Amino acid sequence: MQRMVSCFLRSGGRLALIIVLLSACAATFWLSSAGAASKVPAFGRGVIVDHQRVTGEPSIAIDSQDRIYVSAPFGFSTTASYVWRSTDHGESFHLVPGNVSPYGKPNVTCVGGGDSGLAVDTANRLYFVDLQGLTDVSNSVSSDQGAFWLSTCNAANATGVDRPWIVAFGDPQNGGALYQTVDQTGQCIGACDQSLGEVGSNIVEITRSQDGVTFTPLPAQQIEPDGIVSGIVTDSAGGVYIAHTGLVDGSGKIVGASDANGNDNAVVVVRFPHGYSTTTATPLSGQTLCQMQPSTCTTSVAYRAALDSSGNSTVTVGQDFTPIAIDRGGNLYLTWSQAAVDGTGNVSGSSQIYMAVSTDHGAHWGVPVQVSAATPSLQTNLFPWIAAGDPGRVDIVWYGTSTLGSCPNQPCGSGAIQAHWLVMMAQSLNAIVNGSPNPTPSFTTTQVSEISNHYGAICTMGIGCTTGGDRGLLDFLSVTVGPNGEANVVWADAVNRNFVGGTSSALIAFNRQIAGPSLYASVGQVSGPAPASGSASGSQDAFYSANGTTTAASTNLVTQSASVSMPDPQHYRFRITVQNLSSLIVSPILGGTDAVWLVRWEVPDLNGAGHTYFAAMESDGGAAPSFFDGETSSINTTHGKFLTYPPAHNIQGSYTASSPGTITLTVPITDVGGNSKATLYSVTALTVTQATSSSSGDTIFNQIDSTAPFDFKP
Repeated sequence: MQRMVSCFLRSGGRLALIIVLLSACAATFWLSSAGAASKVPAFGRGVIVDHQRVTGEPSIAIDSQDRIYVSAPFGFSTTASYVWRSTDHGESFHLVPGNVSPYGKPNVTCVGGGDSGLAVDTANRLYFVDLQGLTDVSNSVSSDQGAFWLSTCNAANATGVDRPWIVAFGDPQNGGALYQTVDQTGQCIGACDQSLGEVGSNIVEITRSQDGVTFTPLPAQQIEPDGIVSGIVTDSAGGVYIAHTGLVDGSGKIVGASDANGNDNAVVVVRFPHGYSTTTATPLSGQTLCQMQPSTCTTSVAYRAALDSSGNSTVTVGQDFTPIAIDRGGNLYLTWSQAAVDGTGNVSGSSQIYMAVSTDHGAHWGVPVQVSAATPSLQTNLFPWIAAGDPGRVDIVWYGTSTLGSCPNQPCGSGAIQAHWLVMMAQSLNAIVNGSPNPTPSFTTTQVSEISNHYGAICTMGIGCTTGGDRGLLDFLSVTVGPNGEANVVWADAVNRNFVGGTSSALIAFNRQIAGPSLYASVGQVSGPAPASGSASGSQDAFYSANGTTTAASTNLVTQSASVSMPDPQHYRFRITVQNLSSLIVSPILGGTDAVWLVRWEVPDLNGAGHTYFAAMESDGGAAPSFFDGETSSINTTHGKFLTYPPAHNIQGSYTASSPGTITLTVPITDVGGNSKATLYSVTALTVTQATSSSSGDTIFNQIDSTAPFDFKP
């Protein structure tokens, strides 16, 4: 991968050239590293978690059996959020069984759709949190991997709350706890006086549960003013740590959420060294909780930037969140994006990624180090997320582009550019040296997404992104550590032309590290299958997952493999091998009697977001099939809600009514972009069921089976 990184850096920051050279660079890596340990993490092909549902800011959790869970919010207008599960190590995903088909909301009674999050405990229970607009918080717990949920619609007992985060310590039903933190957006109204901070601004809160649905105290315990709460972690002794942004003066005192320009200048950590178990909230009166009860919690300022003579920050810290992670030795890590601002508060320089480390449970922090210095061609870097393994070993992911944001157009900085973005990861194995934060750790960097995942602006103003900024990716991406110390990354993939009202339509993508150093020293090197090219096998999971049950697929919906070739310069030929095609009839218990065997792929665009094309065979009720191709469309309201796969052109196709059976789709290249030299990325064959035919309009399907993704270079 050293060769691949060199290719990236030699491009001089020109994203167009990166996209063109990417396949050649990747091929060079695999040839040069065969049989040798890699010093740089490498990733496989991107897996699309859900091929229809448009959302962003995915959360990820992995249990001890390597079941991978992903969640994402669907928006206030839908009151829904999604939870997906992979039981084949990330090769494919389905909505968890406890969803209501076809929309995907877990079968709980609470509204949600605002912000979502996941946690797993040591007993492999799955916890899910969902924000009810900006009112209360819904929480659910499942003991059977998402088939059945117990839920509460009142986990905060307050109105005006935002951004919940959860974390499990041990087994909450056996001496552990589930902790939750939120921002109350109506700070100090009736609960504390003006001397604590800015009335009407955010205040960070904490509550806990022993069963995932009963929380104490209610209302949650207010702690101190903040800009935005950014995460919560626990250590092996039960200590709890909450990260947030804020405005801090020269003496380290929190003076509010942000300055007059809306910028934060500090990263703050609230420390509960013995956990938190009080059942009755303590009213604040002129002091923060940690000032009133220092034996319960203390506050440490991990980083603060200088204020100018007007009391405004000279930088913007966070540009949304400042995620926190903890390693297996109890050391803490923070990461954030930061940019200089001018006197009016507008971004006036590049946005860079930073990391700070504490080796004494957050009491003191090392000098922040610039992570993105390892990628000097990237000028705008946003939404970092961090995961830690053994002491000093961390992975940090973010969205980066070589384009520098322009000001004073608003939204400023990243919201004022037209750029190709990439999903990047930096890894350090020596963030701690001799038990102390390393002031000069080394980082190796790699590109997680094979191609640009987004074109255009990224707005960092949250729900304030009403004009001039594309918030289609929402506000973060995520990384977590797998069972072998490998990085598992989820992000928003907007490689399509489905823009609605200036907002991109992103699907959730996943990738697992397949080579390079593990975050667990005892593992050494991560080992995984090489990225597939030209063809790939079917997944182990072929079923209909909905309404509390998992129903095994009929043999005519079980994919065995898929491949692509070019019989001549004018056509692609896709072949899908299916376990048994002697009948095309599917049972209605699999979600519908209309069946589609579909292959989809992505093609980048040097001047835009890219394209998602497809080709398919469809049979309604077992009738003679039709064959077609096209490019994705979308079901829209205020923004894109679902991608759809409507027939655009009839194509030549055939199938063998045998066991196994083979579907052959011959696609004119003029139907799908017209570029016979284009590389096809993340080619994936799917089997799906529908209630109505694809030609009837906006059709939402149920994924039954899929192949692993593969690339095809002509």
